[in-house]
Amino acid sequence: MSVRAFDDGVDRWKMVQAAPAPSLRGLVDSYSDYWEQTTSFSARRELAATTGVLIYVFGEPLEVIGADGEAIMVRAGEGFAGGIADATSVTRAMGAQAGVHAFLPLASLAAITDAPLPEIANRVVPMRDLIGAAAETLGGPLCDAAGAEQRFTLLDAFLADRFARHDVMNGPINWAMGQLSRAAGPATSRLAGEIGWSRRHFISRFRAATGFSPDHFRRIARFERFTAAIIGSPNEGLAGLAADCGYFDQAHLTRDVRAFSDMTPGELRARLLPSEAGVRDD
Repeated sequence: MSVRAFDDGVDRWKMVQAAPAPSLRGLVDSYSDYWEQTTSFSARRELAATTGVLIYVFGEPLEVIGADGEAIMVRAGEGFAGGIADATSVTRAMGAQAGVHAFLPLASLAAITDAPLPEIANRVVPMRDLIGAAAETLGGPLCDAAGAEQRFTLLDAFLADRFARHDVMNGPINWAMGQLSRAAGPATSRLAGEIGWSRRHFISRFRAATGFSPDHFRRIARFERFTAAIIGSPNEGLAGLAADCGYFDQAHLTRDVRAFSDMTPGELRARLLPSEAGVRDD
């Protein structure tokens, strides 16, 4: 486990990150257990991404506004999930926050929620609406847990059970998503050829499985790499980071950042919170 903390006398937070159980490697990327109390801001921008979101709350209520503009209120013991997003969503704290976040590949998210990816694209959905009473088998124990390590153990057990009940999506589309997420991923026509499909058939199957075309998915993944790069290297030049992530020039970068975050690259960097704690909204 690793710990990141911040306290400037106005805002403070602590995040504990850990890998899942060995049996879940490849199915779950990582966990983050967090606590925060902020005064200078109350909302974060959650940026466009190609990865799945699963969060359970055990602090004060949290309002979550999806990329589609629809809002939900999440209270202690409740969880929500979100799929691929090509626009910004917003989380707004109603007080001190605490929760646990499971970072998941999209195929795993679909298995856990038993929901086709297009149905949860650009949305945030309460877990109870996705899996019914099964959502409550995790929420209560998470609230009662003694600490981050115990909550991670509870997540391991819950997710292992969900994976046992529902197959994780494999096959050519899942493989193609991995290829499209790479900085030097092959062209759409080449991917189709490697699978053995025509380009038109591949685009149709990809859109049906994810809700997005392969080229649009590639753009979101490139933006996702760029946001990870500036969060991880906040003092490096934007031009160099953009080139490393696959952008051709400044105009190309600015166009995509505006499209997926409604900010310029400079505005995005200026809103970054310390200790890799996200992007402030207000």
